[in-house]
Amino acid sequence: MNPIKVIFIRIYQKIIYFFTLFLKIREPEVLVGPEAVSQIPELLTSKKKKKVLIVTDQTISNIGLIDPLITVLVMKHFPFALFNEVEINPRITTIEKGLGVYLEEHCDCIIAIGGGSVMDCAKVIGARSANPKQNVRSMQGLLKLKHRLPLFIAIPTTAGTGSEATLAAVVTDEEHQEKYSINDPKLVPNIALLDYTLLTKLPNNLVASTGMDALTHAVEAYIGKANTVKTKKYARSAVKLIFENIKQAAVTGDNLTHRSNMQIAAYQAGVAFTRAYVGSVHALAHGLGAIYNVPHGYANAIILPIVLKKYGKSVYKSLAQLADIVHCPAFNSKKEKAEWFISEIEKLNSDMGINNRFKDIIKEVDIPKLASHAYKEAVPLYPTPKILSKKELEELYQEIRNY
Repeated sequence: MNPIKVIFIRIYQKIIYFFTLFLKIREPEVLVGPEAVSQIPELLTSKKKKKVLIVTDQTISNIGLIDPLITVLVMKHFPFALFNEVEINPRITTIEKGLGVYLEEHCDCIIAIGGGSVMDCAKVIGARSANPKQNVRSMQGLLKLKHRLPLFIAIPTTAGTGSEATLAAVVTDEEHQEKYSINDPKLVPNIALLDYTLLTKLPNNLVASTGMDALTHAVEAYIGKANTVKTKKYARSAVKLIFENIKQAAVTGDNLTHRSNMQIAAYQAGVAFTRAYVGSVHALAHGLGAIYNVPHGYANAIILPIVLKKYGKSVYKSLAQLADIVHCPAFNSKKEKAEWFISEIEKLNSDMGINNRFKDIIKEVDIPKLASHAYKEAVPLYPTPKILSKKELEELYQEIRNY
């Protein structure tokens, strides 16, 4: 990339960085454990709320993960409505349908129970209800929301996205075949309820892919150029927890300790990237989700080591620090430590059965369009360790396809 252009991009990122240092981004109130759900009716009543919209998906409904919540609401005679039509990579049409339920049922608060797609969809339903004159497309980007959301409670049923802690929601625009982020502190949930028992019914492959999503959040936050002391602390802790627990969590789901630790790691990684941002891995993954409906965690898992290799020496120091945290062997150089760390990510994928299937998914003809969308998302906003050009992003898609 043209060095002059890189200078201007870095100046822009520095301005954003200093601005966000003074931006108030709250952390949600955290309720922990299976007994926490019983507190919800009293909590809503204390906030003078009248009716809650529960947002989830068909799978969560069918396997009964919402049953404890519904039971306690019924027992306490607290009115609710249910919208359970969220799909992977939620679309604008789905958001509008959920908004219709929210308005028709005269709800004044929202509970999202599910994975990242559910929470992202619920966030934007809330944003639309609070900002009726703004359509979803006008919310794209940074700090576009005019009014804060209604009371929002996030209950994650996966240990990966960290959406219960973040100011971001990712939306699929099916008309334009784009996937983009809405980033605003008003999207941070008021309350995050971390109930590790909700993770026991998760299939192992989902535990693996969402766990690698959390690892991607932590690593991209740590290696970026918008860190604070706090984001680095959270990112390091998340990486350590994930390396220590993800394989066991994905294989022995009945061991609640490992899945509980993964849930904590996902939350910490979410807090980290809320201020420190993500990077090129996410920009590349979002296009695959928009065009081919690829699950986000799976895409991140495959793409992460490929992008880290592309960054080269710009990430040797930071990856070497992460390698030390997860007890890498003794090496003589940061380069060796960084390469070991990347190889361990690849080994995690292999051990958990996350295999690259992109040869059969990515079409050669789509690569220029994919690269253009990834570039638009990442540049100039994401403070990546190395700024990648459109050509380099095209090369990366080729590598992903042929990896």
